[in-house]
Amino acid sequence: MRPVAYYQNSLRYPLNELLGTEAHVRILRVLANDVDGPITAPNAAEHTGLTIPGTHQALKRLLQSGFIVRVGGGRRHLYELNRSDKLIKALLKLFQAEKNRYEALLNSIKKKFEKPVPYPRSAWIQELPNEYGDPLVIGVLHGTKHLANYIHRLRTQLNRVERNFDITIELKGYTKADVPDLDADKATLLFGIMPFPEKHNLKMPTTPSTHKEKDRHMLELSHKLAEAIENDNSLVRRAKENVQRMLKKAHGSATKDIEEWRNILESYSVRRLSRFLTSTGERANRLRQSNPFFAILSSDERNRLLNELGGDR
Repeated sequence: MRPVAYYQNSLRYPLNELLGTEAHVRILRVLANDVDGPITAPNAAEHTGLTIPGTHQALKRLLQSGFIVRVGGGRRHLYELNRSDKLIKALLKLFQAEKNRYEALLNSIKKKFEKPVPYPRSAWIQELPNEYGDPLVIGVLHGTKHLANYIHRLRTQLNRVERNFDITIELKGYTKADVPDLDADKATLLFGIMPFPEKHNLKMPTTPSTHKEKDRHMLELSHKLAEAIENDNSLVRRAKENVQRMLKKAHGSATKDIEEWRNILESYSVRRLSRFLTSTGERANRLRQSNPFFAILSSDERNRLLNELGGDR
């Protein structure tokens, strides 16, 4: 059975083709916001969460419609937005508005953690709604003595956020003894430091026993990370965003190192940054301990890096 009573022509209604499927929207959003430059079909599948066949099919349709173009030569096909198309220009603004709306929501929530005291040790987005009407779940880590009262006061503070963004927010309070096992690419930090930083840092298969061994392992990881950056420049943009978030909450001596990373990321070319990551100089060794790239890697990216490192041994 056909889902529509009659068809509309693509010349008069091109948005039907442009935004006709979620696969199209996901690919267009990645090309608009998440990558710097053209990408391959496998990279598009990785960024969008689509299957390889589904990605190829969506890219083919978008290519036929003229909304994306193929660039480069040889057997390695690369795709990018047709930025000269008027609808694509409008779409870029729409995706930016979508991104701004989400960032405004996060900022509104983060501000609420600055009011009730004593402050929690940590707070994070634990679950994002998959469909309209599903709740946004926030986890809060606090001391046993203050947890229940803090959750109650925070609940009141978040009422206005719920009204302004028409969402439902659920709070889950935890003490240090019962914090759930968090996944770095699923939990979004709102306040403090993630309660399980080892989930956000790359760890070697075996734990180094001396300071010298730790430095050597970090240097080996940095070599693999430098290769990853050269293959995917979007990692630099994601690291810049991570540093900006860290600076908003940073305190004490750690702030200086984070500010150094901000200056490096804003002024170094990819080639120069790659060399710095693999340098054995005093400054590189010191800043390697606070490398902002480790925190922004997804589970797949982190596992792939470790697997590659293991294969060199």
